[in-house]
Amino acid sequence: MDNQTKLVDAFREHMRFERNLSPRSVDAYLRDIEQFFAFCREHEVCVRDGMIDPALVTKLELRAFLASLTGDKAKATIARKLASLRAFFKFLRRRGLIEANPATQVRSPKKEKRLAATLTVAEASALVEARVDDNPVHVLRDRAVLEMYYSTGCRVSELAAATVGDWEREIGTIHVHGKGNKDRLVGVGAKAAEAMAAYIDATRAERRQTYDLVDDSPLFLGNQNKPLSVRTIQKIVGRARLAAGIGHKASPHTLRHSFATHLLESGANLREVQEMLGHESLSTTQQYTHVTADRLLAVYEKAHPRGRRARTKKEKS
Repeated sequence: MDNQTKLVDAFREHMRFERNLSPRSVDAYLRDIEQFFAFCREHEVCVRDGMIDPALVTKLELRAFLASLTGDKAKATIARKLASLRAFFKFLRRRGLIEANPATQVRSPKKEKRLAATLTVAEASALVEARVDDNPVHVLRDRAVLEMYYSTGCRVSELAAATVGDWEREIGTIHVHGKGNKDRLVGVGAKAAEAMAAYIDATRAERRQTYDLVDDSPLFLGNQNKPLSVRTIQKIVGRARLAAGIGHKASPHTLRHSFATHLLESGANLREVQEMLGHESLSTTQQYTHVTADRLLAVYEKAHPRGRRARTKKEKS
């Protein structure tokens, strides 16, 4: 086995067992590294004895590699590839195989600012009320899924992992385990609570078949009474979108974005929304202020008799 292969294999083991990354994440890192190696072979740089020698890599080769991707790849993709290379060279440096990490000398491209995709209040209502299944239990399940995601603004993984016991029906909250092993309480609206109660009552017998207590059962039941998969939840939202006649894409994350946007449009405090969403940084939550500002401006231009002309004059000045 050549030295290049040994280094990559050692890095793979490091990512799997020391950093405990998922197989999909490890594969993504390795693909990025192999793509850089292929670039080096194509341009005959950083090669020694027919193999790529990481010790020969400098910031110049890395910049050239990233520049070759510009135009074909989104900035976020290029930034991810640079992050993969940084992790690889950091691994080599910590083991004394190279003197410095050349990737730390290369700036990551600035991320494109994209507004969060949201639904209007009317679209959100149509989506959660859409009926896409003839199975009575599935109708109740789908309604509970849609109402809960729109009502709480939770990440798709958070509610997928929750149990019935996490829902405090009398208080009107649900306990979720979020990013960074941080727990938080999120409010559950009346409509969502009603849908959730109906679904749990309809599936109480199935829950007792598998779990000692109904409270120990998953919030949403999947095959063999296991937790409903994230993929299935995504499909439920996708089918509801079509049934509701919504022309653009919608996902559980769209409901999360809509939750935040509609709260802010109704006068909620940004800090409060940050806490509900489980954002560590306020800057992450601030993306929704751009959405609401754009909507307010659109309403102003449409409603004010001199609104559009006033803005056009300002833009020309």
